[in-house]
Amino acid sequence: MKTIFVTYNPNSEFEQTLAIRLHTIGASSGFRMYLPDRFNSSKILDEETKSRIGRADYVVMFSITSLSPIVKEEINYAFKQLNDKSKIIVIYDKQRGENLTGVITSHFTPIYIDQFDDLGQDKVLSKIITTIQNKEIKSQSKQIVNLKKEKENSQALAALLGIGLGLLILGSAADST
Repeated sequence: MKTIFVTYNPNSEFEQTLAIRLHTIGASSGFRMYLPDRFNSSKILDEETKSRIGRADYVVMFSITSLSPIVKEEINYAFKQLNDKSKIIVIYDKQRGENLTGVITSHFTPIYIDQFDDLGQDKVLSKIITTIQNKEIKSQSKQIVNLKKEKENSQALAALLGIGLGLLILGSAADST
């Protein structure tokens, strides 16, 4: 079961609503979902939120409204934990553009949504879950290919060792005659 940490700017009701809805959709899709501990702290990255990020396989952040320093801290912390920008997804509003700039932009994969598009929030949130599921399928496919290659390599090594053992036995038999 994959784990997703969903975060948002604490001063944005809209982002919070999206994060909670994504949390619900993700949980019903079979993911273990986490939200930041905003009850104890909306200004600093507390230990509980760090722990939740540390347990996550993916981090999704809504960055549609004005940027809060805590979400930058969460992205930086997530990148240190995951060290893979494809596992950190930042959702931007297509109309407003990007509100994260600088080095931090190399720590995540951006996705753009249009709030005014007729897809609706649920379809956008489902698209995010589908994106993560597709990444997981690709990752599992790569693992299967790697396992097949490892098996083939092991079989080739076993065959080579078998030939070597056969040659050793033949050589021993030739020496004893």
